[in-house]
Amino acid sequence: MRNDRSALRHYKKKLHEYQEHEAEVLIDIGVIYLDRGELERAVRNFEEALETYRKLKFPEGVAYASELLGDSLMALREFDRAMEHYSEALSIYSDLNPPLAEELREKIYEAGKIREALTSREPPEEESCEEPSESPGLGSETMAVFRFSDRLVELLEGFEDYAVWWENRDIEVLEDNLESARVIRDRPTEGLLNLLIGRYHLEEGEIYEALKFIKRATRIFRDAGDSRGAAVSLVIMGVILFIMDERENLYTVFKEALEIFRSLEMGEAESVTMKIINTLSKM
Repeated sequence: MRNDRSALRHYKKKLHEYQEHEAEVLIDIGVIYLDRGELERAVRNFEEALETYRKLKFPEGVAYASELLGDSLMALREFDRAMEHYSEALSIYSDLNPPLAEELREKIYEAGKIREALTSREPPEEESCEEPSESPGLGSETMAVFRFSDRLVELLEGFEDYAVWWENRDIEVLEDNLESARVIRDRPTEGLLNLLIGRYHLEEGEIYEALKFIKRATRIFRDAGDSRGAAVSLVIMGVILFIMDERENLYTVFKEALEIFRSLEMGEAESVTMKIINTLSKM
């Protein structure tokens, strides 16, 4: 170093690089926690990263950390704080990256709809008050959720082939067909039948058995590249998580399903999903 001034510039630059790297690592760790559903830990890491980016006066980092922090807080149903961070990220993206700003606007729109549904205290829709006579032991809201989920299942490719057996709740036939689909590696049919059988166990109150089949259906649909099937499975998984009172992941599950339906331009499925969310919020 020629003098103290150049040495100082050098060390300040090195310190800036170390702090930026630290923030990046905090973001990576937070994303892992977010994916694992450990939301409180994710929030702590994103908050530390955000504070570091603020000190560094790095607007892109501030925006990214704020958006991730908003995602985590939405999952925790801390809606007001989430919207504050989304707004900050949107303000920065609008100046620096318009495409990202547009994506965030869509995310905020979806978040707002889910927030409204989960916090609404309006009476259930008239349609959701009907209670089929063959299931007198189930509440009207529960039956509404089942009815809405059936409307989603009916949108899946191949459902018509099993519609009669499903309407009659002939679970043995469905299980036999599932075994055949496994043997011949018919993945679309295997995903559909896992979904139907899981939906049946849900109706019977066998929650953990239902979750096992629905998770399997979701995985099969994803592996097969069937986004529609994966989205329907995610909605029913959300219903199960609600019943199990594991509500921290509700936002993430429903949000992903709604995003898929929107990307596929399935307006009816999106509307039915919102009805399910609305009905759950009254239970």
